[in-house]
Amino acid sequence: MNEIYFVRHGQASLGAKNYDKLSELGWQQARWLGEFYREQGLAFDRVFVGDMRRHKETLRGISEGMGLSLEPDIDPRLNEFKFFPVLSLYQKIYQPEAPPLTAAHEFFAMLRIVMEAWIVGDMDDALKQQDQEQGTVTESWTQFNQRVVEALSEARAGEARGKTLIVSSGGPKSIAMSHVLGLSNDATIELMMQIRNTASTQFLSVEERISLKAFNVLSHMERPDRHHAITMV
Repeated sequence: MNEIYFVRHGQASLGAKNYDKLSELGWQQARWLGEFYREQGLAFDRVFVGDMRRHKETLRGISEGMGLSLEPDIDPRLNEFKFFPVLSLYQKIYQPEAPPLTAAHEFFAMLRIVMEAWIVGDMDDALKQQDQEQGTVTESWTQFNQRVVEALSEARAGEARGKTLIVSSGGPKSIAMSHVLGLSNDATIELMMQIRNTASTQFLSVEERISLKAFNVLSHMERPDRHHAITMV
């Protein structure tokens, strides 16, 4: 049996010039998680991490907490989808006077609305035009799903037994759960809205079968002096 620990990154830097880096609290969350793993005597046979700065920094914090040097396989398929270009375009079309998002509750209020528009294809033509103008490529919801499922399948294939650590983002983690449980797009969005920073979702993989063991586990944060440090963005 291969047990997979799928961890969301620590708190990123919402409102900063570069969102894709851990805040001071995000670093602490990652170190606390690593300390918890060390206390539990956990050892990982394989480690996978997305190619984003906040993913790599989270793994570094976990490594520091465990007192180890975890050497990962870096897999860009575990990266979060490019939300901010989609958000920016949505606001340009539907909310041209809206101010920049600076608070977590503002971010999550927009996340649901923008995700729904992206999934059903309401913005497809506008996104194609934006890509042409900016020389960028914005993937579809289907493409996002496909690459995450491929990455999860590869993580499962490497070890018949043992423990695998994946450090990624809330979007890919939601897609992984959707794949395992056969959820609808609406249910996937609901999951995405619930995933906390450095929370762990655990899967059990046996041959061709993969099942959910636990969702949104925050054992390293479940103590009175750390409740204030539980975050979603």
